[in-house]
Amino acid sequence: MTATGKWFIYVVTVLIWGSTWYAIELQLGVVHPVVSIAHRFAVAGVVVLVGLSISGRLVRIRWRDQRFLMLQGLLLFSGNYIFIYTGTQTLPSGLVSLVFSMMVITNMVAGRIFMNLPLSWYVGVSGLVGMAGIALIFTPEVASFSLADESLNAMFLCFIGTCLASLGNIVAARNMRERLPPLQCNMMGMLYGSGSLYLLSLVMGLPITIEWSSQYLGSLFYLSLIGSVAAFWFYVTLIGEVGPSRAGYIALLTPLVALVISAVFEDYQWTWYATAGLVLVLGGNFIAMRRD
Repeated sequence: MTATGKWFIYVVTVLIWGSTWYAIELQLGVVHPVVSIAHRFAVAGVVVLVGLSISGRLVRIRWRDQRFLMLQGLLLFSGNYIFIYTGTQTLPSGLVSLVFSMMVITNMVAGRIFMNLPLSWYVGVSGLVGMAGIALIFTPEVASFSLADESLNAMFLCFIGTCLASLGNIVAARNMRERLPPLQCNMMGMLYGSGSLYLLSLVMGLPITIEWSSQYLGSLFYLSLIGSVAAFWFYVTLIGEVGPSRAGYIALLTPLVALVISAVFEDYQWTWYATAGLVLVLGGNFIAMRRD
């Protein structure tokens, strides 16, 4: 893939996932978040399954590889969301973004441990610079953090979710290394992930319902088709092209898109420290994309 192609899918993925923050807010209310996540990936998986079947692009995958597709689904399309969504119920969104931004570092460490990928000081420095930028952008929320309440537990849950997402990225990188079709890998992972979430909902006694409002259904289909089918296809492809460490920097850029959308629709006011944080995040991104 050309450098232009890599940058294209990089930017498009950032823009899509940055916009999903707003769409997720439209999901909150009647349906429990765990059930909504299950709906999201079930719809996405079924749509891709039908598309691949009609186009004749559905291929047979060996059981040895199926186990990794199941693992990808449980890590990337199920477990990480459960922990992060649970932490988000207590932790302000800014602190969630700060914890999730650690994915740049956790991806690099996991890649070294499980795939023997080389450590990159460019990526390490960029991650620290970007995290400092996120901390500046969300200064009021960071400053309000206290060890005396449930925030520490919530932050730990978000960190576990971030680690699970990183492990999911490594599994996806392994599947790309085995030359498995990324779209079909995502499809099967989403179906495995949604199935585990539906099972968890039954165990927890959560009603598996759907809200038949245009707001809920519109956001559900946007999250399923654009935020899941398209974005994860681009993201997994990017992992195969630039590695999980550099691809993980997307976690630092998506909150910026979310804030721009918030400024337009929710009257978010930019401050000088938020602007300084923006400069740091973008500067860190420039460092991350350099080659050792």
